[in-house]
Amino acid sequence: MPKNTLQGVIDTNVLIRANITENGSDYSIYKAFLQGKFELLYSDKTLQELNDVLNYPRIFNKYHFSKEKIKEFLASIISFGKFVYAPKKIKICRDSDDDELVSIALAIYTRKPIYIVSGDEDLHALKDKVKGIKIVTANEFLHLLN
Repeated sequence: MPKNTLQGVIDTNVLIRANITENGSDYSIYKAFLQGKFELLYSDKTLQELNDVLNYPRIFNKYHFSKEKIKEFLASIISFGKFVYAPKKIKICRDSDDDELVSIALAIYTRKPIYIVSGDEDLHALKDKVKGIKIVTANEFLHLLN
């Protein structure tokens, strides 16, 4: 990826909705990722959370997922995303899954901002409070990509 490519930690809620419907900003973000318009950052923990949520019976059955579709989706993240080892575990959010997103961003931050894309109000409460991290909605991130 070129040095000026945006880097984003995409919250599970965005990626789950991208799997549910091909309409809207969440799917557009996933599509932009596949087109190489930004670098998606992930960790083992975020990948495991995605797998777990997609396999919840209420989600798996309601949206007619298949094991193959989930496997292909996770493989796309592994193949085209960037794995980040985030050894420093922080306790800044009410939800430890949100802490993981911030940890990923902090682990890779150098000089250019790292974006966390989420609809989670707990994360948005941290807006402008963590140096180098920009917390944005899916629509705001899409605007940055265009």
